[in-house]
Amino acid sequence: MKHDWNPFLVNRRLVLKGAGGLMLGLPLLEGFMSSKASAQTATRSPFVIIVVGDNGVVQAGATLGGAGEPERFWPMATGTLTKDKMLADKPMRTTGELSDYADKLLIVRGINLPYNSTGCSHSAADAQILTAQKITAESTNAKAQGISVDTAIAAAKNPPGRDPLVLHAGMFSPGGMGFDIPGYVSYITPRQPRVYIDSPYKAYQAIIGAVGNGTTVPTAEAQAEMRRAARSKSINDILRPQMRTLLARSDVSTSDRARLDQHLTAIRDIEVKISTTTLTIPDADVTRMRTIDPRPYDQATRDDAVKLFMDLMAFSAAADYSRVAVLKVGDRIDDHIYTFNGQSAKFHDVSHRQATNPLEFHVYLDRMMLGFYKYLLDKVSSYNTATGPLMDQGVTIWTNQCATGAHSFSNIPWIQAGTANGFFKQGQYVVVGTGAQPGGSQDGKGGDATISGVNKVLNTLLQAAGVTKTGGALYDDFGDPSLPKGIFPEMKKA
Repeated sequence: MKHDWNPFLVNRRLVLKGAGGLMLGLPLLEGFMSSKASAQTATRSPFVIIVVGDNGVVQAGATLGGAGEPERFWPMATGTLTKDKMLADKPMRTTGELSDYADKLLIVRGINLPYNSTGCSHSAADAQILTAQKITAESTNAKAQGISVDTAIAAAKNPPGRDPLVLHAGMFSPGGMGFDIPGYVSYITPRQPRVYIDSPYKAYQAIIGAVGNGTTVPTAEAQAEMRRAARSKSINDILRPQMRTLLARSDVSTSDRARLDQHLTAIRDIEVKISTTTLTIPDADVTRMRTIDPRPYDQATRDDAVKLFMDLMAFSAAADYSRVAVLKVGDRIDDHIYTFNGQSAKFHDVSHRQATNPLEFHVYLDRMMLGFYKYLLDKVSSYNTATGPLMDQGVTIWTNQCATGAHSFSNIPWIQAGTANGFFKQGQYVVVGTGAQPGGSQDGKGGDATISGVNKVLNTLLQAAGVTKTGGALYDDFGDPSLPKGIFPEMKKA
């Protein structure tokens, strides 16, 4: 089909292009799919969204003081998850907060980080959770000696040169010293962590294409137009004439019109949230205006930023900007201050039981973190694409750097939703391998990697995402070469 109009195809998605290189990516539409692939049969490469939290969760195990703690996280029983069962669990089990998604969830227990801490256990855990690699011996900023899973997925499934979307809602910028570091989970090459996008506005610009197509450096003219747009009106408004032309086409179906309306409404909602929460544009001369959020580390807006980043990850998957996105909530540790029963304390202090009634305080924070995850699932579920509901086309994951506040590396929390086009089970709580241990009592000690190392869940994820090695073989050996090969068959749909 020949098109002689302004929108053009880039990375399987329509793009509206304005003066100065300003672009707006649109969702995949039925009318522009191959005639050989109907909306009912076509599929896209599964998307992968990963949220990594800090400080562990309250589960059976021991604190730094050696006292045993009760099980307050995992469901009461393995097997089928239903809304009624999870609601019954909810008073004493944090995962009950996700009861609305019971039939979509796969809760996986038994995943262990393989390598012991070399200093700060939080840093050591960050370096392993998405890499399954040995770590360097730095005391406060250990680094992975291999790439992360998001890098592998982006290299295989994103357009050439487009990085994974890797975001950070925390207190510290790159380059910090000592303990004041972001805590890196994404690695480009061995020992080279990827610098996070810390500003929701900057992430938004990258996704919609306001600063180029994701592979090229924006021109000065494009940057100037972007600044003008930020100051005056929505990207939607700037490109509205082309949108009207698109909507007037006879080959745009009713379903496609609904998808376009959904997409443009999402952009408008994100812009409104940015302008009313984390973004402040100075009233100075436009040439001096900052084009990113000037206070991305302001803790007064941290929780707003978490939700904005989740909006953007869901939007990115729906718009096919990147097949993989990662959000780190917190830094090397999460030191955000929360209030529970009138007491305010840093999350990290609570996890080390340095607060009044710290166990219940930590459970409260665990529930809050899963509340953020549910918000993300709500966003992913809100999108209906030309190839079906977005939720079914990928996998949306919540995990944590550590298992407990005592820095245990055994039984790392891992919860996911979506089947990745039918690859994963859903509506199940499973225990992988036979090496699952109670929460663990040893600070920063690697778990049993022989059977249930994190490398196996990453292998499983790579297979679900359709990523293969050179020559076409399926991944079964991601991570350090010394680790046992394989996947977790307990996670796969029969």
